Amino acid sequence: MSSSERLLTMAVLSAACCMLVTPKGAAQQQAPAAHRSTQAGVYSATQATRGQDLYAGMCKSCHTAASHSGVAFRKSWDGRSLSELFGYISTKMPKNEPGSLAPEEYAAVLAYLLKLNEMPEGAVELPADTTVLGAIRIDTRPVPSRPDKR
Repeated sequence: MSSSERLLTMAVLSAACCMLVTPKGAAQQQAPAAHRSTQAGVYSATQATRGQDLYAGMCKSCHTAASHSGVAFRKSWDGRSLSELFGYISTKMPKNEPGSLAPEEYAAVLAYLLKLNEMPEGAVELPADTTVLGAIRIDTRPVPSRPDKR
């Protein structure tokens, strides 16, 4: 191998290595945030509206909104991850055809359940990704703000 071929090979390998390494900030942006809360606005208003329409058409005949809100919801889901609730509804509901909705439709129903329980909306839709949902904790009560230590 000539010296120019060796230099070319080294340049190609160096470029390939650089492509595999991402800057620290870019890697952090792609990874789900650890221990986010549903009080941080994890669904969009539009998504919750789609979820409400799906709920009316697929769920309401068996479930009232009251059975999925307030004390009943808090007792079952407070402190658990969104992926647990998503997994439950996507494998068990609707009762007559479990798992029959698309993952995005289940995420929309989940967004509606969050809205129903007075959790704040945000700007971005809730994904149908269990890894991301697993990093979001269901907090049915607003997290108290910490006093300013001035």
